[in-house]
Amino acid sequence: MTEQLHTNQLNFNATTKTFSAEASELGWKPGLIPMVVALTSARTGDVESFALDFIEEDGSLKFEACRSDLRQRGIKIHVFND
Repeated sequence: MTEQLHTNQLNFNATTKTFSAEASELGWKPGLIPMVVALTSARTGDVESFALDFIEEDGSLKFEACRSDLRQRGIKIHVFND
């Protein structure tokens, strides 16, 4: 399942290069875990894919950029299980 997100829906921490949000803010239903997030940039309109990389013990999800240059720069998405 691919989830469509927009950078306006997420917070961005420039120090950690991480986009983040709480699952409830995104309208995600419990137990429905997207394998891929297609993230649209508010600035450029470009769409980049992020694949599920890790599920934490509390159910929070970490996504890694699919594009190698973004991955090398450490850009990621963290969705908190609230």
